[in-house]
Amino acid sequence: MVGSGAARVRPRHRLTLTTTVLALTAALASSVGECSVARAADPHVPAAARPAVPPVPAGPPATLLPGAVPPPLVLDPATRLAVLTAAGESAARVGGTVHVAVRSPSGAEVLTGPGAGTPVLTASLVKLMVVQQLFARDHAGLLELSPLDLDRMRRAVVASDDDAMSLLWDRFDGDELVVAAAAESGLTGSSPPVRAGQWGEAVTTAADTALFLSTLPDHLPADDLATLTGWMGSPARVAADGFDQRYGLLAPAVSASTAAAVKQGWMCCIGSRRQLHSAGVLADGRVVVLLGDFPVGTSWSRARAALDAAAQAVVTGT
Repeated sequence: MVGSGAARVRPRHRLTLTTTVLALTAALASSVGECSVARAADPHVPAAARPAVPPVPAGPPATLLPGAVPPPLVLDPATRLAVLTAAGESAARVGGTVHVAVRSPSGAEVLTGPGAGTPVLTASLVKLMVVQQLFARDHAGLLELSPLDLDRMRRAVVASDDDAMSLLWDRFDGDELVVAAAAESGLTGSSPPVRAGQWGEAVTTAADTALFLSTLPDHLPADDLATLTGWMGSPARVAADGFDQRYGLLAPAVSASTAAAVKQGWMCCIGSRRQLHSAGVLADGRVVVLLGDFPVGTSWSRARAALDAAAQAVVTGT
């Protein structure tokens, strides 16, 4: 709905993803509790009644000041080949593929696999586009988010709650939000689903997802950026549908060495395929995207092991 009052004034200073994620490191957790929400009809709540976001505990001092540009990461050809080979072989052994894209803290491309520009089904990664657009439009006064909207957004990210996402998609025209997010961030391989309402069938590429994540500070005010990355940094151990989210960038062997703000995605079995994705921002500001595609005959456990191995190769190799 269109906001009727004056737009809220918020801080507009530039905040890099590196600084944001480092400040949230102490808040990362293996699971979060589920908050109960009254199931009443969605009321119109004035902007002044919007609940304050709980403060995030202070983390270690950021190595970069807001707006500072870190030195570029440069991989020699041999290292690039070794990392991509290791990531690809882990998926190929179980009949699948994994598309890889990595950007540096400054946003520069560090690593792109041969399939980084190939469109694949987003599964739950599309939730990030929807949530980003809702925050941006609320800030601009184009709509007004109620406490229930905000809780659905939180659940869609933290617990990958599909019911919450479906309600947001229908309420705010998810197709249009995806189109707007793609245009705003310069994404060339991302688009809404062909089948109306089937939001998990939206498409994206590894390169697009990495670009979208690295440019979040350009499209969100600082407080909303901190809220979104805080949600991504506190994923529920088990998602709303019962799926264990500890794989890829959140696999114990990977996440133990680097804090991360991550969104996971999984889906089966359109075209007799499974999608298993892991995308996020590491504590040092690197953006890492792994989009996995496997035949339906490959079990979830084998697909997860393949993505875990790919994540380990990419995180340690770049």
